[in-house]
Amino acid sequence: MQNTRYTVWLHLPALAAAWLAAAGLGAAEPLKLSSPMPYAVFQRSPANSSRIPIHGVAAAPVSRLEAKVTLAPGYRERVDGRSSEFVEIARPASREFHAWLEAPAGGWYTVTVRALDAAGGVVAEGTVSKVGVGEVFVAAGHSFCSNFQGDRPGKAEEDRVATCIDWSTTPPEHLAFRHADDPLRPGDARRASPWPAVGDVLVRQLHVPVLIISTGIGGTTVERWRTVAENPSSGDSSYAACRTTLQRWIPYTGIRALIWFGNENDLNQGPTTEVFSDNFRRLITRARADAGIPNLPWVIGFDAYDPGIAEKIGPVEMQRRKERIDRGAQTVLETVPFTYDGPQTDDLGPEFRRVDGDHFNEAGVRQLGIRFARQITRAFFPPPIPEPQPPRETTP
Repeated sequence: MQNTRYTVWLHLPALAAAWLAAAGLGAAEPLKLSSPMPYAVFQRSPANSSRIPIHGVAAAPVSRLEAKVTLAPGYRERVDGRSSEFVEIARPASREFHAWLEAPAGGWYTVTVRALDAAGGVVAEGTVSKVGVGEVFVAAGHSFCSNFQGDRPGKAEEDRVATCIDWSTTPPEHLAFRHADDPLRPGDARRASPWPAVGDVLVRQLHVPVLIISTGIGGTTVERWRTVAENPSSGDSSYAACRTTLQRWIPYTGIRALIWFGNENDLNQGPTTEVFSDNFRRLITRARADAGIPNLPWVIGFDAYDPGIAEKIGPVEMQRRKERIDRGAQTVLETVPFTYDGPQTDDLGPEFRRVDGDHFNEAGVRQLGIRFARQITRAFFPPPIPEPQPPRETTP
């Protein structure tokens, strides 16, 4: 008999349900939230905050919508984020709603959204855990960028390092996110990538969640990426996943920068400095257009190490080609606005490489984490310049 009565209560009109909830006799109906999603990270602004998109549907038309963020247990208020109180975000007057919640940098947060009727009673409520406001990066390049490192998949040690759901050649029907466990998709291969390690260091330094989407494709060159960027119907996989990410994911999350780690394979062709820098410059231009962000920053890593190529062409020619490629990358840094130095990685010798002599082992991946995070921090989060100190009166 009690079960029957409870079932009837769930189907009472919204106003009656709210009265029952206030009286302690029932509960608000659940809100169905399609955004935000667990492990989503939204790029923070210069004001150190972001607008979290709130999308969903209620069982009945909603007069007023309120939302708040609550810092998850274990994180420190005003260090790892800051909880908020409920604020009004919309008056949809319909079942479906699309709104924004301004939230401070930090997380993980639990986002709570509640629907109110005209009298101010709560008629429905929904929550989403592990939502963050922090830093968002897209990684691009060849196998160093992708999942060819180590002997087995790696994973981020910090829970606040996120990536997107697994997908490869077919764009996903919907956006979703997860913890940064290798292999990171849409990058290829099945071992480890550098990006969980990069995310770990950044989270520990910045105290905000970090989202990294890896789009690296093994065996590719700057020239191939530029060709596919300028000719989308070419059928080549280079750049294709990066384009989809920039066009479909980044409008939702925002982005700090694209991280490039993919110069080494150009050693095979040995382009001149001018040809290499021109290909690179055109690739950057096309990617910025696809993202709809004219000044999308690029962080450019230096890599031209491959001992297999050195065996084929000899050490002298290898050094010539490496110098031309490094000069080409430097030319881009000097002439293309909003491009930034990534780490030099060629000094990471055999003790940091896999048995193939080229890709990175676990120790190498840890070094990449430290080096990329250091360069990203230098580019975007430099320490404040100390105030000049006037001389003090002293007695000789």
